[in-house]
Amino acid sequence: MLVKYKGGSEFRNYRKWRDIPAFTASLSASQTINANDVVKFDKIWTNNGNHYNPKTGIFKAPREGLYHVSTTVMSTHGKTVHVRIWHNGNKTVGLYPGTGYSEATANMVLHLKKGDKVTVKGGGGGNTALFSSSEHYSMFSVYLIA
Repeated sequence: MLVKYKGGSEFRNYRKWRDIPAFTASLSASQTINANDVVKFDKIWTNNGNHYNPKTGIFKAPREGLYHVSTTVMSTHGKTVHVRIWHNGNKTVGLYPGTGYSEATANMVLHLKKGDKVTVKGGGGGNTALFSSSEHYSMFSVYLIA
């Protein structure tokens, strides 16, 4: 919707919150993943526009823009966790919180084009043990900021 200010020629675009691509999902249970396995965050908290698919673990950008991307992961007792955020087929940042109930969080802003895909994958080095429970310690979010 375009709005014209009284006494001026400036127009601004105001969107309704329902029109903003945004999702947050978490793991409802612990999970072991191998290098390059996609983490499928299955508990959906928000999924405006249904651009995140919990069956594939992939967020697909519906339009070009600047997007905030965030993930938090926790390792299980006595195990390590190593994951990376991927943009299309490219690695971006990695997280390696350490052993046994340690957490790490990554936040970044990515310029996504329509159809770009963002996901979280195992980072290598053998099995990765992600901890989660009904308290939802591991999560993934993406939302359009501009």
